[in-house]
Amino acid sequence: MVTNTIITPLHVAKEFLIALENNMVMGGLVYRRYSSEFQSGRGATVVVKSPTSFTATAFTSTVGASSITEGSVAVILDKHWDVTFELSSQMLSTDIVSLSEETIQPAARAIAQAVDSDICSRMATGIAGHYPVTSTPVVADIANLSAVMDILKVPMGDRRLVLHPATKAAYISLDSFLNADKRGDGGQALRKAEIGEVMGFNTYMDQNIPSQTRSFLLANATAAGTGTLTGAAAAGVTSCTVTGATAAAVSTAPIGTPFKFTGYDQWYFMTAPCTAGTSGIATVTAFSPAVITAMADTSVVTFQLTGRDNIAFHKNALAFVTAPLALPVGGSKGEVVNYKGLSCRVVWSYNQTYKQNECSIDLLCGVKMLNQNLAARLIDKR
Repeated sequence: MVTNTIITPLHVAKEFLIALENNMVMGGLVYRRYSSEFQSGRGATVVVKSPTSFTATAFTSTVGASSITEGSVAVILDKHWDVTFELSSQMLSTDIVSLSEETIQPAARAIAQAVDSDICSRMATGIAGHYPVTSTPVVADIANLSAVMDILKVPMGDRRLVLHPATKAAYISLDSFLNADKRGDGGQALRKAEIGEVMGFNTYMDQNIPSQTRSFLLANATAAGTGTLTGAAAAGVTSCTVTGATAAAVSTAPIGTPFKFTGYDQWYFMTAPCTAGTSGIATVTAFSPAVITAMADTSVVTFQLTGRDNIAFHKNALAFVTAPLALPVGGSKGEVVNYKGLSCRVVWSYNQTYKQNECSIDLLCGVKMLNQNLAARLIDKR
């Protein structure tokens, strides 16, 4: 048996990062970057390279070559995930394979779940484009979701669709899903979560897709979540007034509530909470994006309420960034390792209070929406 004499924090860190890579779904589907700047902890801001983009110009008699300027984006590292466990004498006398099965892989699964959940929740409250699932899900839902992506000018390649387990269950028996071709690439979690390609989407299931609770019943509204625009909305505005029609109760719509005006190919989400007034009028104080095409007075508006926020997106819609943590001073043993754009710190220490050896594995990261127009929600309100 290989003893603990060759097991070090470096071995643990490498084993952990491989397991973390294998257990993430969303973390493996979005744009991922690594900052080499050492950080002391949560709250730091780092600047990382963003995806390159070009602007096409009309050719006349001459044309100049576009210079390639690497874009950058500032990301706040606001999540510091940690798993600390006792490093008992029995663990220290085992081999790295057994130690991995007993402690490292469970730690990786816990942090992978935290990362995926954070990415899902950030995307689900920061995307305007959306399409509702029909009462009896049909493959046309996915076709209409694809149309939303087309209107938003999302590139045809690298489109992903990640479904809540309950939404997946509703679609999985349809022929288009049953006959979906699987690619089988990526980590273990991606391979197991992958459903296949459906309507141009590489489709997956993630248990961390959130079920949002949103209610917005305008006083005098004809139905929950509906109303009419009061006064025309000019191009460039980011607020409006909505009025109901017949007597009903009053409630509030939280940040992230998506809505759309009938007849206009643009989608919005609230960037500030909105409360309906007792007279049947609600002022949507802030929404995103700004209106592109002016909207006419009395245009019908529909707010998407409580439901599962399944997410369709291009890889470059959102960035997941990690950075290395500085090693603590003192007598602790530690290592900081980077692997495939992921960084972790492993520290072995002695806890004086409990008189035991401990192993701490932690990850410093942040999530940043790069372009909300590269994503849309498939909202399952069933």
